[in-house]
Amino acid sequence: MTEKMRGNGLLALGEHNYPKYRGQIIELYLHAFTGGEYAQYIDPPVAGSTLDGLIRNGWGNMLFVGDRLAGVALAMPLLQDSGFPAADLPSIPVERSLYISEVMVHAAFRGRGIAAQLVNGLLVRAESDYTDAVIRVWDRNKPALSLYRKLGFYPVGSIWQTKLKSPGETFEMKKIYLHRYILAAVQ
Repeated sequence: MTEKMRGNGLLALGEHNYPKYRGQIIELYLHAFTGGEYAQYIDPPVAGSTLDGLIRNGWGNMLFVGDRLAGVALAMPLLQDSGFPAADLPSIPVERSLYISEVMVHAAFRGRGIAAQLVNGLLVRAESDYTDAVIRVWDRNKPALSLYRKLGFYPVGSIWQTKLKSPGETFEMKKIYLHRYILAAVQ
């Protein structure tokens, strides 16, 4: 697949071009998840190894505004998400479902439809290989929940995760799983 996708400004991200953008993606990841109202502590080396693993197991899309990385969305097979409560959600076909593992948009570019474009781009790329898509979001992140509902995702379950508030302080985060059929995205 070429980096430029379907004329919509998205760039495909995978193992072939990830090394070129790795530093910028790590910076965006830390910016998106360690600041603001929904912040948590993420150690930079952990961020790098997390992103490396996500790319090893999946792929994504990037969107640049000029030469500045504005957003990234990453996806992989749902089978790769060890936290997914498959036994509690037997109607979700795990082997045919895409897991959208990360959606990050730089604060300077939020509210411009970038996250929607990134997610819809993942769904379009996945339409020939997957029937369903799942995304997980912190229950306190109302803007993200609202966006995913607008994109046709509906809550199906939840889990609790222990996250870091600071290097030595943890907190519990309730994550909501949302589901949608992929073909509905490309109509």
